[in-house]
Amino acid sequence: MNKKQKATIKTLNGLLNNITLIDESVDYLSYQCLDICKNVTAYEAYKMMTSCQPKWMEGLFRIRDFLGKRVGIKPINGFDNLKEKEHDIGSTVHFFTIIEKERDTLTLIVKDFHLDVCICIRIIETNDHKKKLYFITSVKIHHFLGKLYIAPVSIIHPYIVYKLFGNINC
Repeated sequence: MNKKQKATIKTLNGLLNNITLIDESVDYLSYQCLDICKNVTAYEAYKMMTSCQPKWMEGLFRIRDFLGKRVGIKPINGFDNLKEKEHDIGSTVHFFTIIEKERDTLTLIVKDFHLDVCICIRIIETNDHKKKLYFITSVKIHHFLGKLYIAPVSIIHPYIVYKLFGNINC
């Protein structure tokens, strides 16, 4: 873990009271935040974020699945609309497994032979009684293929998250 990642973890832990990461030692760590005015749960925020994706993102998922198939990476098929029924801990949502779910927290993981990913969504109330949503992504890489995979993803991932934030209507 590099200095920047340690500083990010320190900042996030101070703000969010011990966030869940994929491992004590992560290879990729990113967070994005959004001021929200709706009184929504972390699960509802995730559901809104993934309710609609741009066509270019669908294309990226298809390319990822096509290339991944050649080296044994499980396809993820992008995001489909979640049913009205809310999922519980242990359920699979899209390609993630829910490992933590409270009103203000949703933690999702996916583990594969090349890397493990954890998404932690936290909603906190700020000092001025507004709400802020944090979307924290941590990744543990297992081998060279994981490094190849995360290289382009690490560049585009924050942009994707901000685009999906646009689905949360105030």
